Amino acid sequence: MRPTTFLLAIFLLSPPTSYSALDMQEQIFFARDKVLPALVHIQPIIKNYHTGELEKQSVVGSGVIFHKDGYVVTNYHVAGKAERIYCTLNDKEIVTAEYIGGDPMTDIAVIKLNLSNYNGVIKVAELGNSDKVQVGQQVLAMGSPLALSRSVSAGVISTKDRYFSSDVRLPSGERTGRYNLWIQTDAAINPGNSGGPLVNLNGEVIGINSRATLFANNLGFAIPVNVVKAVTEAILTEGKMTRSWIGLHCQALQELEDFFGMDQKTGVLISSIDENSPAEEGFLKAGDIILEVNNQEVSARFIEELPLFYSLIASIEPGTEIELKVLRDEQEYNFQIRSKELGALQGEIFECKGWGITVKDITRQMQIDYNLKDSFGVFVEGVKSSVAADDGGLRRRDIIVKVNNIKIDEFQNFILKFDDITAQNDEKVFLTINRSGATRFVVLPIGKNESETHK
Repeated sequence: MRPTTFLLAIFLLSPPTSYSALDMQEQIFFARDKVLPALVHIQPIIKNYHTGELEKQSVVGSGVIFHKDGYVVTNYHVAGKAERIYCTLNDKEIVTAEYIGGDPMTDIAVIKLNLSNYNGVIKVAELGNSDKVQVGQQVLAMGSPLALSRSVSAGVISTKDRYFSSDVRLPSGERTGRYNLWIQTDAAINPGNSGGPLVNLNGEVIGINSRATLFANNLGFAIPVNVVKAVTEAILTEGKMTRSWIGLHCQALQELEDFFGMDQKTGVLISSIDENSPAEEGFLKAGDIILEVNNQEVSARFIEELPLFYSLIASIEPGTEIELKVLRDEQEYNFQIRSKELGALQGEIFECKGWGITVKDITRQMQIDYNLKDSFGVFVEGVKSSVAADDGGLRRRDIIVKVNNIKIDEFQNFILKFDDITAQNDEKVFLTINRSGATRFVVLPIGKNESETHK
């Protein structure tokens, strides 16, 4: 074989790896240049009440500009409790931002940049379609991991329908994940990446980075952008995300069909019902299998289908009748349930200065979460150590139902009573509390100076 023929044969047999790598590199640069200018480094000052007093903390997160008027989408756990928000833009200029609204159930929040004194030009990222995401697809995760702003990491989509139980809570205490699945990626997502965009190689945002896993090797999770679109639109048009509530909790039907006498692999199994909920008032019960919602067939045979069912119920206008076809004891029945608005997940918080506690208004969701029979009283959010409340034996999650034998039926009544006692300079206050369903009595020596409590 002549040398030229030999060289030609090597060239034809060798895979064009260098050319493929070059193409991939150019795609990464393309995606980077489309979205990175819209990336925002967020430094909010948040309020923390968990220690029994108001504390202000500076945290770090990320966001991405999605609207020409300077609206930025980020995580609720980044900006939802912010008192002040500072944002660093792509040109390193710092501007303030205003919190517009948020939805803890999906961990999404919207803030608006204050551009009145900004002379630069903002860039807006393009939101893609998360329904088209493919496992193995190359993606970029952008944000400020460990406060290192304007960072980009690369990886692939590991799975596009990761399910997490809605028992998972945000740092602020709210549940999250009931209404959505998660995009899992091995592109590095670390603390500080929260709220940053997950980007495909077309330069489209396909998710908002939200969660990382401790001690895992680049195992991160993003909220699908189609969920983000729905939530941000609701916040911008209505000021909040409104959902219906009927009080159902369901589980996957897989491997239970035979036990419940089903000859079809569809339907949604009710595992429990909230007390005093529309579902209870409508005579539904655990073990019922919902076959249709408003004449639409429903199914949650697999656990990944549960968020879609919950979203279907939530999307119905609050206060309207919902028609349910239900299988019970191998017989089909029709029920009508009037939905209610879910309302706030967490109530207003108040710092009881001099008592060493912070308290919270009790919402419907908190009643469900903590197995409370009613919303009377106030929820003890935090107890400061080595002060009156700590000395008196008060604990987090106690419910104060009476103050000096006066029943607390509303949150504002508690604040008024606190103000009266503070103005009178009383040395002690007598509290009746509910702790895990049992009644207890606590006397707080509020006349002591906090610094003298343990002398």
